[in-house]
Parts: sequence; C-alpha cells; structure tokens
Amino acid sequence: MTRFIATHLEKTNRLLILLVTCLLTVPMHASNLSTDLVKVREFADHLYKTDDYLRAAIEYERYLFLSDSNDDTILFKIGLCHQFRERYDYAVQSFSQILNNEGSELIRTARTAILYNNYKMENWEAILNFECLGDTELYFRYLALLQKDSTESENQTFGQITDDSLRAALTAIEKNRKHLKHKSPLLASVLSAAVPGLGKVYIRRSGDALYSFGMTGFAGIVSWQAFKANLLITGIVSSGITLSFYLGTIYGSYIGTILYNESLNDELIEQLERHNPVTKNTYWSSW
Repeated sequence: MTRFIATHLEKTNRLLILLVTCLLTVPMHASNLSTDLVKVREFADHLYKTDDYLRAAIEYERYLFLSDSNDDTILFKIGLCHQFRERYDYAVQSFSQILNNEGSELIRTARTAILYNNYKMENWEAILNFECLGDTELYFRYLALLQKDSTESENQTFGQITDDSLRAALTAIEKNRKHLKHKSPLLASVLSAAVPGLGKVYIRRSGDALYSFGMTGFAGIVSWQAFKANLLITGIVSSGITLSFYLGTIYGSYIGTILYNESLNDELIEQLERHNPVTKNTYWSSW
C-alpha cells in the first residue's frame, strides 16, 4: 500500500512539474485540456511526430496520470522526448521506470537507453555502477573504463562479448592504449628552462620549438647589445621581453604537454566511437 501511494505521488509531482514548465514556456492549446484518454494519446503522438518534444512529454505524462498506469511504451516515448531535447537526466529517469515493469518487452532496450543517456551526460560512474550485460552494454562499460583510466583487465569486460568483430576492435583499442606514451609536463618545463623550446621538441612540436628558441635568443641578444652600448632603458625593456619569452616557453611547454596527452586519449575515443553499437543501430529508429 505504501509503495502504491509513493508511486502515485511521484507520478503526480512529475506531472505537475511538467505542466508548470509548459505553462512557463509554451502557450497551451484548448485541446490540451481534454481528459479523453484517446484524444490525449492522439494529441501526444501528434506533438511527438512534429518534434514538439516538451509538450509531447507533458501529454504522455498526463495520459499516464489519467489512466493510472505505467504503460512501458508511453514511458519509453517520454524518455525519448527528453532524450531528443537533450535533457538526458530526465530521460534516464523515464527509462529507469521501465525496469520496474516485470515482463516488459522493452526492458533490454530501456537498459541500453539508460547507458546511452548517461554516456551523453558523461556520467561514467553511473555506467560503471550499472550491471552491464550483453555486447552493447559492455561497450559502454569499456568506454566508461577508458574515460576513468581504469586498470581493470580487459578480460573482465571483453571476455563476455559475443560479437567477434566488436571484441577484436575493442581489444585492439585497449592494446593501443597500453602502448601510449604520455609525456611529463614537469619534464617538458625543465627542458624548456634549460634550453628555450627544448620542451616543445619533447612533445614533437618542432616548429613551435624553433620559434621559441629564436624569439628568446633574439630578444636576449638585443638586451645584451643594449647593455653593451650603455642603452640602459632599451636594455631593461628588452630584458623584460626576453624574460616574458623565456617564461612563456616554459609555461607553453607545460600546457602543450597536457594537451598532447589529451590528444592521445581523444584519438582512442574517436576510434571507439566508430564501433558504437547504438550509433550503428539506433534503438529509437522505429519510434
């Protein structure tokens, strides 16, 4: 009984929130006020087909409230409405309700939708805490592990994948990840402090290294010549410029190394994205 009351209150609060949101953002049409379940459903479907996802979600929520049900197909459409309007947090909430409908044929699809929407939010912890089953779900688990730079053995994830091509692709990506050679920002800074631009050679940016060395060296020579000619003011100004170039190349080497390491990880993510099962076969295509 307590669970029934809690569920009913949750549905009521959700509907009230959506109605207030709608009143604040879009004008209500007279047909929205109908309590005829058939008309409410038809109007909601019409809004969904015309990409008016916020109002469609509200009408679907109203349908559930009026019918006092947890129709899994309606819950799924509500989830899609929120997903399409990029409110992935609301989408996860809607899809998660389907998991409570024992025997629903949409549970497996809803699980994929939950993982996909968490992926869109970059909520890696939520994905890792999700009990992933099946190839598509394990793909998202590995993606989360990669983002969290986990040391979990690939056998714990890849060994459960049944699709040979997907398993081979992920194994190759994991092998590349293990052979990545990240650079040390501290070492790059020390190298540039010793020889201006040397830290940028360390991260394979020879052009920037040559520029840093040339500008710092040129400014230093100008300063030396100015002091040699007793041009005190010119010497002080050029010394300041020399110092700014010198410190700039040290800082630039430090930041450049961080960006270099990030680019290595980005390349892995791009490779991984090419094998995204949801991108290849979207679960919403038939809706």
